[in-house]
Amino acid sequence: MTKPKYSEYREKWRAESIEPGHMETKLLIAREHHEKVVAMAQTLGARIPVVFGHLVVAGMAAMAGRPQKPMEPLSSPVPPQQTDLAILNKMIDKSRFAKDTGSARYRQIAFIHRLADEISSGRKPTIQSMASSVDAHYTQLLVLSKMLEMRGVIIRQHVPGLTNSRSGKVLHIREDAINALNQAHIDQVGYPLLLQENNEPVRLC
Repeated sequence: MTKPKYSEYREKWRAESIEPGHMETKLLIAREHHEKVVAMAQTLGARIPVVFGHLVVAGMAAMAGRPQKPMEPLSSPVPPQQTDLAILNKMIDKSRFAKDTGSARYRQIAFIHRLADEISSGRKPTIQSMASSVDAHYTQLLVLSKMLEMRGVIIRQHVPGLTNSRSGKVLHIREDAINALNQAHIDQVGYPLLLQENNEPVRLC
């Protein structure tokens, strides 16, 4: 008998979120205060239960007269520079990862440019929104994004209450994508995509 989808989600959430020595609990709170916590979670880029826990700990610390370190807000992604995109283009074009075909490399280049455009426009792109924009199946973009994530080009960042109070993972191009992709190619293929000078990658223009 297969597990309900929600049960699988909860198990995955626990595995990712509950640290050793922590416990999961439930809270009853007025809707207006819950909405404020959701907004805080969006700003902080943290899961809603984690924010509730921090607020409880901060409140207990305040009652005991102890200082409590505030949670750091989520930093806004920096849109990639056109020069960096051009370098990533050439790197992907030159790359020879196992099982990648020429058409796969073209798809990677197109994905990076589409993602960069979404970020530069101030939107919060997800796999679902990227797939819907070109009428593609979700799993196609999921496989592509996971592969680029493993190679250090993009990250998927959890954002609570992204749409209709549902959490989601927003896609970003890593600020160190050029160096990360270069290192991934060295590790998996055996040679760099960028020239080396004084043990530092040299960007190709």
